[in-house]
Amino acid sequence: MKEIKAKDFSEFSMLDLFRMEVDSQLEILNKDLLELERESFSAELLSSLMRAAHSIKGAARMVNVDSVVRISHAVEDCLVALQEQKVRFSRNDIDSLLDGIDLIHRISTASDEAIVTWGEDHYDELAAIELSLKRVFSSNVPPGNDSEKRLDQALEQVESHTPQTEEEISEQHIAPHSATSIRIPIDRLDKIYSLAGQSLVESYQLSALMPGFWQIKHKYQQIISQMNHLQENLTQYSEGDATKEHVKSILRDANELRHQYADTMSRLDAIDRRSASITDLLHREIMSSRMRPISEILNGLPRMVRDLGRDLNKDVCIQVSGLSTLVDRHVLEKIDSPIKHLIQNAIDHGIEPPDEREDKGKSRLATIALDVSISAGMLFIRVEDDGRGVCFKRLKEIILEKQLATKDELNTLDNLSLLDFLFYPGFSTRKKVDQISGRGVGLDVVKDAVTTLKGSVHASSEFGTGTRFQLILPLTVSVLRVFLVTIGGESYSFPLTSVEQSLYVDRDKIKIRETGSFIYLDGEDVQLIHANTVFECALPDEIAAHISVLILQGEKRKVAVIVDRFDGEQEISIQKLSTDFGKIRAVNSAAILNNGSLTLIIDTEEYMQAIDVLLDKGSNLKIAREEPGDRCRVIKVLIVDDSVTVREMERQLLTRLHYNVSVAEDGAEGLEMLEAGEFDLLITDIDMPNMDGIRLINELRFRDAFSSLPILIVSNREKSFVEQSVVIDDKTRFFEKDTFTPKGFVDVVQQLEKRVDLIES
Repeated sequence: MKEIKAKDFSEFSMLDLFRMEVDSQLEILNKDLLELERESFSAELLSSLMRAAHSIKGAARMVNVDSVVRISHAVEDCLVALQEQKVRFSRNDIDSLLDGIDLIHRISTASDEAIVTWGEDHYDELAAIELSLKRVFSSNVPPGNDSEKRLDQALEQVESHTPQTEEEISEQHIAPHSATSIRIPIDRLDKIYSLAGQSLVESYQLSALMPGFWQIKHKYQQIISQMNHLQENLTQYSEGDATKEHVKSILRDANELRHQYADTMSRLDAIDRRSASITDLLHREIMSSRMRPISEILNGLPRMVRDLGRDLNKDVCIQVSGLSTLVDRHVLEKIDSPIKHLIQNAIDHGIEPPDEREDKGKSRLATIALDVSISAGMLFIRVEDDGRGVCFKRLKEIILEKQLATKDELNTLDNLSLLDFLFYPGFSTRKKVDQISGRGVGLDVVKDAVTTLKGSVHASSEFGTGTRFQLILPLTVSVLRVFLVTIGGESYSFPLTSVEQSLYVDRDKIKIRETGSFIYLDGEDVQLIHANTVFECALPDEIAAHISVLILQGEKRKVAVIVDRFDGEQEISIQKLSTDFGKIRAVNSAAILNNGSLTLIIDTEEYMQAIDVLLDKGSNLKIAREEPGDRCRVIKVLIVDDSVTVREMERQLLTRLHYNVSVAEDGAEGLEMLEAGEFDLLITDIDMPNMDGIRLINELRFRDAFSSLPILIVSNREKSFVEQSVVIDDKTRFFEKDTFTPKGFVDVVQQLEKRVDLIES
């Protein structure tokens, strides 16, 4: 929101103002109707509902949206009948009222041309809603002028105020608590924020120049001192001698210059301090304008929980706390869907039917608790239900069925580790597919969204008691506190939340074993690797006497990473990398530092996954090379598929196994990428626009540069059809989409990876 004078509504049309009013009042109607359903009659609650419905009708009349006038009028009649105790609302009555306000919302979101004639264009739908609402107050006097009078009298009794003018309607929604608010486009706010960040960087660069000026002053003073010494050595010359007079003239000019320089430096220093202060204040103010209360995405949850519970024949309520917590707008956009997915998952999977809960000695009304809080500069979101919890025996059976782990491996895992399988792509505990569950789109959606924000999600459960999910996220994705390091002569930065410890280690403290190098830390041996390994940079010829080490904590293990040097901590403004750079391993963004230089921000999770894959393969990761040019081999994969879902599924599976993955939407784009870069493996669909998979494969096989390229065909087509057009051999394999499983897919990819090793050798 941008602060301006309240009466400046010139950029809003009347319909825009009407939509704002409707949004505000519908939120009240939704919230209060749900409270009315849970609680007994309340005069205060009823007056709030009547004010909201009356405000919508008044606003609709002003802009001639007759359909909204008719629905809100019918809602008013229902509320009047309730006030006069002529009806008592049942759950079905509440459903009818909610259907009515849902339709008002749909109408308000129509285009300017369609909204005025909506009632005529959707006559049957509007009539059905009116009939449904009429049944609610059927025992009441038919709507008319008398009903209007009763409503006005009721509103006067509760000292309500209904806005009647354009200005009042606008101010009520745009600035409910302040008379100085107005909406501006998000992209404009982002541009202002970007400019403020650049201004802040420029002010830092001015500060960086100041030490240079002080060095100039110091050298200047040295020259003056030498000139004074020269003047003293010219005592043998008589007064008026040309050389002596020339030196005096130089000293006079130098003294004048010294005074000018001192005055200029004083003013420049003052400008520097004021500029830094103003730009820092500007940056902070713009940042604060991006912070929004989390209630913006949570206010609709009670309605969602109520409707979904009714659809599944379950009695559920939600308790939300921390609604006023301020979060970056970009974070809000990313966590909206994951939070709703967790709640939907709790209602569908976790909450038992009322009869089953009663048999267990629980309340028939199930409760989902959503708590939002801030701690140590991080956002904590807890979603907890009091349902049946996770049956770990059944969970193990599903993991074995999906071949995600062996029985021996499962026996070594604790319950928290077993719950991590819930976040695996395609994992679902529901056998039967319905509108809500069972299609293999599970909690991996939550995990991916949280990972994108550089956060983490943890699950815990007790069978028979309930399940809890906790999300830990940054408050903003635009500003990040990082730990700066130098790797391979270049600047990199780790998010500070991912760095457990930084320390200096003496070379004689390093343990060299058959499986690699280790250091002893906090009672355990921690694997030691060189940062260059992941970035495919050459390792040093030998390890220095003292090394700089970062301790990173991953999902599987703790790892000690050797870097060239530590460069301190800093708060940075994140900038996304252009797609022109392509995919940089374990790097997803960059930032300009205070001194004006560039740093690449490491995606810690991807970085740790790369390390995990290397260690799981049993690689002996050296921390120094025995021969020049000794490097770590990383497989580069290109996925070509016109389905974004398939591409993303395959990309996620391979990225987690430390493959360097790129994607293309069709054969033509895939061929261009193959010609422009070096890839070790191609994964392609058959049916695609522009150039299908068969044409792509045949085009590659007729070129010497690609004749030996391993290719995996993943298609819905039958294998016999594909074999008629391309040769399926040890370097070209076929995998059916209909029988797609993550493990089966990865197994075939790893088999083809052996072909890459043979080609290299």
